[in-house]
Amino acid sequence: MGERGRVDLERLGAVYQRERAAMARRPAGERERIVRAQATIEHDCHLIGRVGRFRLESDEPADRGGSGSAPTPLQYLLFGVAT
Repeated sequence: MGERGRVDLERLGAVYQRERAAMARRPAGERERIVRAQATIEHDCHLIGRVGRFRLESDEPADRGGSGSAPTPLQYLLFGVAT
């Protein structure tokens, strides 16, 4: 296990290379990766959804019609870009 707060770039690079090589061995029409997500509106702006095996909740602050009970969709996007 790597140092806390650090990404093992060599290990991650090796994983990506293996995935690229496996994808390249497939016929051209089968070279895609599909990620599915679903969400339902629980109440007002509060969403509950699933991405893969993970359950996520999203909400807006009260001044935008939500209750502020979960991160906003924009906050999730920013988190994804920051990683």
